Parts: sequence; C-alpha cells; structure tokens
Amino acid sequence: MLKLRIPAAILAILAALATLTACGDDTARPLLIGSSSSSPAMRAAAAVYAVSLTRAGIPATTDGAPTGSDAQLLDDAGTGRVDLFPAFTGDLLTQLSSKPEAMGGEDLLTEVARALPQGVSIGDPTGVSNRPQLLIAAGLRDRHDVATLDDCGRLPAGLPLVVTGDPGPQTLAAFAGCRPGPVETVADPRAVIARVSSGQALGVLPALDTAGAGDLGDVQALKSTGAPRAQDLVPVYRSAALSKSGLKQLGRIAGELTTGDLAKLAARVRAGEDPRVVAADWLSGAGD
Repeated sequence: MLKLRIPAAILAILAALATLTACGDDTARPLLIGSSSSSPAMRAAAAVYAVSLTRAGIPATTDGAPTGSDAQLLDDAGTGRVDLFPAFTGDLLTQLSSKPEAMGGEDLLTEVARALPQGVSIGDPTGVSNRPQLLIAAGLRDRHDVATLDDCGRLPAGLPLVVTGDPGPQTLAAFAGCRPGPVETVADPRAVIARVSSGQALGVLPALDTAGAGDLGDVQALKSTGAPRAQDLVPVYRSAALSKSGLKQLGRIAGELTTGDLAKLAARVRAGEDPRVVAADWLSGAGD
C-alpha cells in the first residue's frame, strides 16, 4: 500500500488550526451571570444582565452560575467560575476594605475599583439605589423645618426608630443626629410606613424596600449628602470576559434601570416568577 508523506510544515499548520478551533469552542460558552441566591432583587438584576447581553448577540446565562455572598462571588470571578454579578457599591467597599472611607459618588466608585482583586472590574452604576433612608411624616417634617437628614436634629428627641430586621450599628449610627429613642422592629416595610405616618415615629428602610412598599401617603424619605454610605447597583465582572460591545450593553442598562423598576421586578421574583421572564418583560418595555 502506498503511504502518503505529509510535509512537517503542513502538519504544523493543521495542529495550529486544531488548537484555534478548540480555543474557539472554549470561549464560545455563554457568560455566567451569578447573584445572591437569597435576594430576589439581585436575582432579577442578574437576569436583566443575562437577557440583555444575549439579545445583543453576547450569549449569557444565569443557569449553572454560582450564587452566594459578594465575598464568594468575588472569589468566583477571580478564578473564572463566574463572569459577572450585580452588587451594591457600599457593600462591596465594606467587604473589600478594612477602613472604608468614601461615602458616595465618584469617590466611592474609585475606592471600590482600587480595592477589587486583580482582573476584576466594575461597570457604570445604574439608577438603582439601596441606600438606607430615614422616613418621616410630612407634617412632622414641616412642623420642625426639616429639609434633609442634616436638619433632623431639630426633631423632638426620643422618637422611636422603626426598622425591619437588623439594620446594623453603622446604619443606625448614621441617624444618631436625629436623637432617636428606642429601635422598634416590625414585620415588613408596610408596617414601617404605617407607624411613621402617625407622626409619632421615624423609620429606616433601604431604598428598594421603600420603593416596593407601594403608596407612601404623606411619608417621605429625607435626602442625605453624607452617611449612610451609598448603595448603587453596579455590574462586577471579569475584565477579560467582556468585550467593548458587552460593556456598551451594560452601559445601556445603567442608563435605564431605576430603583422603582428593580423593586417591581424583585416583587415578581419573590412571588415565584422566573427571573428571566421578568427581565425579558422589563427589557421589552424599556425598548431593548
């Protein structure tokens, strides 16, 4: 039988092509979008990222992606087990730094970016905030001329501070200037709103809980230029995982997603709806 002798140069070319093909197959896998498994809002945000990227021609999925705390997901991003996950800037900074300083704005984003592990980055902040807010009845606010959190020392001392769960000592310290009385814990955000609306108590809720509580009546959140630390939603991603087109798509989400939007999406996920369906509905309404 006649044996064909293939020149060594051709064999080398064929081997190189095989290697390129293998690499192409490896990088063609969908981006894995992780999230906190216990937070409906984060599951919804992860699905928004996944569905939006996929619609833009960048395959992405939450299926099989890691879930867990920010610390776990940062480790997963550093080792390539997850490509992207949503997080709040304040939580990231307190996780990454033993002495966090920045309270908000560009200073906070810069401090977070510097503290991230090598090869991990954050994208543009969305319009979603989960910053703890001080809630006050409009009548009480007007009677004591309280325009912002900086003015709350004008309120009568000893008003109960109504919360859900455990806001933590740092959050409570941010409202110490209001000279509140005892902390009262109630079952849910609506119970906080009802208690505050009487004008006999103050309330503290994260912005997403406030937005998801429905009609606030005459209860309003006081604006703050300092503490508590801002909690703006950002995408955290492996720097090598996203192309310019992927970053551009994340930028589109940043310009469209609001606190009210995510609060509504989270409520649907909490009620048992598939986050991907919820995300697709929102993206269709947002014109994606």
